[in-house]
Amino acid sequence: MNALRRTATHRLRIAATGLGLLLASTSVHAQEVTLKAAVFVPPTTTYGIPFKRFVDHVNETGKGVLQIRIVGGPEAVPADGQAQAVKTGVLDIASIPPAYYKSVMVEGDAQVLSDMSLAEQRKSGAYEALNKIAIERLGSFYLTTYGIGVPFHLYVTKDMPVKSIEDLKGLRFRGQPNYNAIFKHYGIAGVNVAAPETYTALERGTVQGYGWPLWGINDFGWEKLTKVRVDPGFYNVIVNILMNKAKYDALTPAQRKVIDDAVVWFEQDNEKYTAEKTKETLDMQAKAGIKTVDFGPEFKKMAVDLYWDDLKKLSPDAITKLQSQLTKK
Repeated sequence: MNALRRTATHRLRIAATGLGLLLASTSVHAQEVTLKAAVFVPPTTTYGIPFKRFVDHVNETGKGVLQIRIVGGPEAVPADGQAQAVKTGVLDIASIPPAYYKSVMVEGDAQVLSDMSLAEQRKSGAYEALNKIAIERLGSFYLTTYGIGVPFHLYVTKDMPVKSIEDLKGLRFRGQPNYNAIFKHYGIAGVNVAAPETYTALERGTVQGYGWPLWGINDFGWEKLTKVRVDPGFYNVIVNILMNKAKYDALTPAQRKVIDDAVVWFEQDNEKYTAEKTKETLDMQAKAGIKTVDFGPEFKKMAVDLYWDDLKKLSPDAITKLQSQLTKK
């Protein structure tokens, strides 16, 4: 009888220990939260990779506390709907340029025109000002930004001599909204062509050039058709990592720390990444036989001034204030 009691007691202890371990394990996993994220381009392409680097760092340092799952690029959530998806909570985070939510926050595009580093934008109060607008209109805030220091350019695919901006007058260029003011001013015809269809349009001569940032023309094979890159570059690529404000506020202090620490790491690491990627891109374009022509500093100044004027027509007071906060004195 005593032996039976000892056996029963032993089994109960084992069961209790197992239950305790199960509860402890459940408690640990209950504390880990997984955030849903999307990016405006496929995650493995030029402008998706920096976001993936951020996410990978979060997932490595946040094990057992916080993880981010990238649900995909525009094939999962259309790029022009990602900001709204973050606002409504369908997504928790999106990596997206301000052009994709310009209809509700035109002020976001002011960042494209800044000559400041991200650290300088934070120090000047510009980043805080943009965040206040984003919280009000998008229910989201900027965790961080990448692309700063990567300029936009004009590229010519027609085999022709190019010595000045006048040589581009009358040509048809594939563009996007932030090129409109430049095209109009210099007599270039802007043509709307989807990025995946642009190679064929360039090959057939439907368009004789295009506007695109320094990085990424090789994502589409355009470097094979490009004859000339116009320097200097102008504007900045801006890709903001937006996060739903209510979701962030609902995280525990430990979970928020994973995000906050990742932002600090990313902004330091991304400076080196940007410099290396830019050198790699310039080497690639040179090896592809792309020649350069320099239109001088006045071309860059004109491009920036034209777009500031365009933005001021849409939001005069806010853009004027942001211009002072986003411009070096």
